[in-house]
Amino acid sequence: MGHDAQHDPSIEPELDIQLWSDVVCPWCWIGEARLKLALKERGLLETTRITMRSFQLDPQAQRGPTIPMLAKKYGRTLDEAREMVGQVGQLGAELGLPMDFEASISAPTADAHRLIHMARATGKDVELNARLHRAHFAEGADVADHAVLVHAAGDVGLDEGQAEAVLNSGAFAQDVLFDRQEAERIGVRGVPFFVLGRRFALSGAQPVETMVEALDRATAGAAAN
Repeated sequence: MGHDAQHDPSIEPELDIQLWSDVVCPWCWIGEARLKLALKERGLLETTRITMRSFQLDPQAQRGPTIPMLAKKYGRTLDEAREMVGQVGQLGAELGLPMDFEASISAPTADAHRLIHMARATGKDVELNARLHRAHFAEGADVADHAVLVHAAGDVGLDEGQAEAVLNSGAFAQDVLFDRQEAERIGVRGVPFFVLGRRFALSGAQPVETMVEALDRATAGAAAN
């Protein structure tokens, strides 16, 4: 096995990917899984550094069961909301991503993003982001609950005491804000949003084949520099 650049900040990556995402966004979880499949297909999984960037889909999100929240937000019936998420859930299942929308809890994600910023320092941001996706979609956990966040941090090898200290302070709030401002500056309208090699942008949970093509353009561009 070679070095995994995204988990070792000291390793210079062959490819840098900036990834704007939200932990309660199902398309983000799907898009991130497809990206990893594309990286694996091109043999780039261990030499690519992915950096998670913060993007809150709904900064004013209220806590509550996801399906009734979606029905209210989009003016749909509960059955219509279930049909909406059912289609997304099927795509997730095809990638091995369990999505239990009946159990999932809508929640604000500012604190989750602050913790992901803390995780960047040790290259654990991608891993923590994935752990929080699973907590939200598969485990019915409230990702605004500090106990849930601290436990998730511990699960990926972060210091739980440090995580708790971050959550109980305003640490990294400016970093979350900066990511959102940067997203607006470069025209991000939704997530997931990928910037490959600081040159090529890809929006949405594109098919693996499309992501492979984007990786080829990005790596060709890097080789030309």
